[in-house]
Amino acid sequence: MAISGYPSLSGIASALGPLIGTEISLDVKQEQCLQEALRKEFNLFGQHSYQRYEVYPAVASSGALKAGADSVDRVYREGLVIRTEDTGEWYYIGGISPYWAADQLVVYQGGSKATSAGKLPARIISGYADRVGVGAVPLYRERIPSPWYNPIQFRECGGTLGILWNALSAYQLGFLAMLTNVPVIREYSERYPRLSYSSKDGHYYLSKEAENNVMRVASDTYPVVYEGVGPSPSSIKLGNLVQKIYFPFFTFNVMSREIASICQEVTLKSECTLASDYLKIDEANIGSPIVGSLACGNQCSQFGITGLVSKVQEIFLSGLQLVLISAVRPPVFTSTGIEAWAQELGIGDLLSTLLEGTRRFKRAITDLASLPFIAVAASTVDWIDQSYEQGLAQAKEKAEELQSLYNQVVQKLAGNPPPLSDRLLYEQWTLYKLKVENCARYIILDNPNIAYDELQTETQDCAGYPD
Repeated sequence: MAISGYPSLSGIASALGPLIGTEISLDVKQEQCLQEALRKEFNLFGQHSYQRYEVYPAVASSGALKAGADSVDRVYREGLVIRTEDTGEWYYIGGISPYWAADQLVVYQGGSKATSAGKLPARIISGYADRVGVGAVPLYRERIPSPWYNPIQFRECGGTLGILWNALSAYQLGFLAMLTNVPVIREYSERYPRLSYSSKDGHYYLSKEAENNVMRVASDTYPVVYEGVGPSPSSIKLGNLVQKIYFPFFTFNVMSREIASICQEVTLKSECTLASDYLKIDEANIGSPIVGSLACGNQCSQFGITGLVSKVQEIFLSGLQLVLISAVRPPVFTSTGIEAWAQELGIGDLLSTLLEGTRRFKRAITDLASLPFIAVAASTVDWIDQSYEQGLAQAKEKAEELQSLYNQVVQKLAGNPPPLSDRLLYEQWTLYKLKVENCARYIILDNPNIAYDELQTETQDCAGYPD
């Protein structure tokens, strides 16, 4: 593809020179390390390896949204789905939108769904969004992908986990890349409504079309790559350009010349030709992972995630239109590491509150005298801003409602058993009834607020008709 029309990262280096106070020379070997790692990751996609998911961003939204959530940058955020290495707990680490309303967090990664353990209160959502832009949310997964690969972690030249920006002083400016599926989300969102409105309670909800045809699909699409550069925070003085910057990352709102020259080697051909309108970086990218690798003599360090987007800002430097991204480092992938990370960012109190709610959620599943899937679906209540007893009472009422819906649909679709004397017919009925039960189970888990008519239709579509 012709690349002359794309802006080059060398232009960013020239524009940043005066801010750093010296002429910047880019480290070619370090860029080679980054680009070679990007090629290797994309090769995993070509090999249909599950390991490719170690670089796929997670796509998140809330089950309920504010009426003003009328655009992609308000509805969606990106991040990571992590299974902790010490306790096996699940977390979403990523962007939080101030336009989300109090409800369950819905997260897709690699086409696989997870949700928060109960509803996120509005004060937790606004706390994360206002303080940092990103947060940590404990997750519940009904179905665990197998095999599972955590996001790949960056390691320094010595092989230890570290912060890439701390090692950039020797390079002045390091090559990094942001991985994102926001352009794909933006493209698909033009085809499907993002929100649905309930006249019953006057609330706006994430539409099933958006969840299934935007979030699920985009989360299982190989990410778009934005290459950029990042200086050591101690070497650059941006004055009042940003209010609170952790690690700076500079890139373009379009594809860089460096990525354009190797585009089909590091991402899908279809994504190399996306319209420029889809490539705009905005608040939907908050939580997107930033990846990197260091040159270690003649070798390269472990490629991995070095930061998460916390804030996005368009700026002009020396006549060059850039996107300045404030990034925070990712946590260590342990439960204690995530809690320490939250404390460092000033959001530890919010995570502690969610962890207490998660403990109540798990306790309620045990306390409810219901089928396990009914107990899980019924426990999607607010476990934080009310007592456990109040939450349990709501969950019990919901469990009774869901059990009734489930029984009605199974009876309606499967009907009564045929005579045992007709063994073939009885076996066929048993298999079909099992299929109906399994379909209804997963549909209820996926949408605990489903109405009877909708449950019947979706269950029949899933189970088909008896032979």
